[in-house]
Amino acid sequence: MPDIALAVLILVPAAITFFLKSNAALSYLALCAGFVLSTSVIGDLKHLLSETNLSVTSDTLALVLLIAPYLLTLLVTRKVHEKGLFLYLNLIIALLGGGLLALSAGPLFGSSSNFDIVDSKFWTQLSNYQAAIIGAGAGLSLLMIWSGRHHKKH
Repeated sequence: MPDIALAVLILVPAAITFFLKSNAALSYLALCAGFVLSTSVIGDLKHLLSETNLSVTSDTLALVLLIAPYLLTLLVTRKVHEKGLFLYLNLIIALLGGGLLALSAGPLFGSSSNFDIVDSKFWTQLSNYQAAIIGAGAGLSLLMIWSGRHHKKH
């Protein structure tokens, strides 16, 4: 079951990117921003929410801060019509984004679900490629953005 959850975390964002024709490069960088938010401001935000009598676990709040910028960027940047090499590059970045999502969200699911993702064999393999996933995703995203291929066509 944990392996299926990891596969879903990797493949669903790529499928959303493909079907919405979203910009994977901007989405990948939004996921990076979400990761920074989920690790940097979570304590202050949890304190603020507790003052307003909203009871949210830290893991749930971290998941929201991680995933929300990513999904919103996928929706906002939809209908980017890439062709040829840039279409394949967009899909590769989307898969790398799914990998980063799995690496970032995996530890958060352990305490909020009945199974622990980080105990699976697939998690071990995925974590061995963490540096490559992050480096390739960031590098390819920046190259795609710098190439000017991130605008919607009307």
